[in-house]
Amino acid sequence: MNSFNHLSRFMLIGLVSVLLFATSAQAQTIIFSESMGVPSATTLVTAYTGWQNAGALTFSNGGQAASADVRTTNASSNYPGSSGGGNVFYTGTSSTNAGGFSIEGINVAAFRNLTLDFAYRKESSSAFPNFSVDYWNGTAWVNLANTAAALFNEAANAPVGWYPAKTITLPAAAQINGLRLRFVRNTGGTVTIRIDDVVLTGTPAVVGSCGTNVSVSSSVTASCGPASVNLSVASGPLVPGASWVWYSRSCGGTRVGTGATITGVAVNATTSFFVRSEGGSCGTTRPCETVTVSVTPIPVMSVEVLGDTSLIPGKTTTLIATATPASTGLVYTWRKDGVVVNGATGSSITIGIDALGTYTVSALTATGCSASSPGRRITAAASEQAWISPNPTNGPFKVRYYSAATAFNFQRILYIYDQQGRLAFSRNYPITGPYSSMDVDFSGMGKGTYYVFIGKTVGERIAVGKLILQ
Repeated sequence: MNSFNHLSRFMLIGLVSVLLFATSAQAQTIIFSESMGVPSATTLVTAYTGWQNAGALTFSNGGQAASADVRTTNASSNYPGSSGGGNVFYTGTSSTNAGGFSIEGINVAAFRNLTLDFAYRKESSSAFPNFSVDYWNGTAWVNLANTAAALFNEAANAPVGWYPAKTITLPAAAQINGLRLRFVRNTGGTVTIRIDDVVLTGTPAVVGSCGTNVSVSSSVTASCGPASVNLSVASGPLVPGASWVWYSRSCGGTRVGTGATITGVAVNATTSFFVRSEGGSCGTTRPCETVTVSVTPIPVMSVEVLGDTSLIPGKTTTLIATATPASTGLVYTWRKDGVVVNGATGSSITIGIDALGTYTVSALTATGCSASSPGRRITAAASEQAWISPNPTNGPFKVRYYSAATAFNFQRILYIYDQQGRLAFSRNYPITGPYSSMDVDFSGMGKGTYYVFIGKTVGERIAVGKLILQ
């Protein structure tokens, strides 16, 4: 690179300080520039604190036997962007006196294509100093340039003065967090040198992609009826300017939301969701990844009554399960007062006087979804009659009489007399429901007509019936 181009480069760089970032991922970015500040007196680099980037970077002699110093004499000039303050000076009074200066703690892990520029003052009109530039790769110092041909644009007999040095390209091994740059006047020779306006540039690494190893998920993939779901996409980082965009129905269809995760998405029917990266260098036409949420419609269950809802002994009513909309392949479960009715798995159930209560039915679909009906209550109808069945009988029979009690487990007394008025049977029975059954077996009794009396206490009669024994 010729001197004109180096001058142009310094003109562009100017006095930009540490860690300025470009807006374009492809443009060279100034990572830092160091103007050496303005010392109040000549000071060794190991003791100087007035650096432009003091606090952001650290400075030392790079582990050399001697240190360069910072001074203001022969300030930088005659190139665009020269800072004109302090500069780093390397003495040449002793051929054995090597001096060092290093800039350390530089984080360039997120940069590529690193290049180093600096200005130098040629102190001799007939020779160059024995000078080298090194970098630290994390474990050791590595030389970047140590010959006049690699470092300087001018001939050895160029006049004394300030010049931009050649741009030095750093290898990939320098792209670390903890880079150090070292400038050393090596042993051998007595030619001095000054340097100023050190500038490191690089291209910000393009971190990310438009989606690699993408996986898409939903918090719910199968739902019984409408659901609210959270949709997520997992991937490596996206390129700058890109984001995840979600659609329903088709890729690029109805926009649902943006982001790696969207929450509270209402799904009322089976729906496929599509997602792709858009923006930045990803554009808007990439293919989508997809996830489907399956929704099984749940029928609304109800119980219809075929018959009366209030029963007397000998009467029955039929409860019929109804699904809206009508569905096939349903498996039914009937419950009375919340307890499963064993064996009742059909779409209907017949209820008699001994099975009074509140009935519900639930239906299980082929996909495992269930729905339950509201309850239907079957009660007892009031009656003053004594109910005897079967009547006539050849032996066993049941006697019932209505009770309007709301609390049961009291007792009634059953008396049975023959036609001659003789007491043939008496027993106390616990009453557990409106028409509790009082069971009797007259299989060993003589045929004929018997009179049945029901009482609450001994000698009391609240109902009378007639039994024919055949």
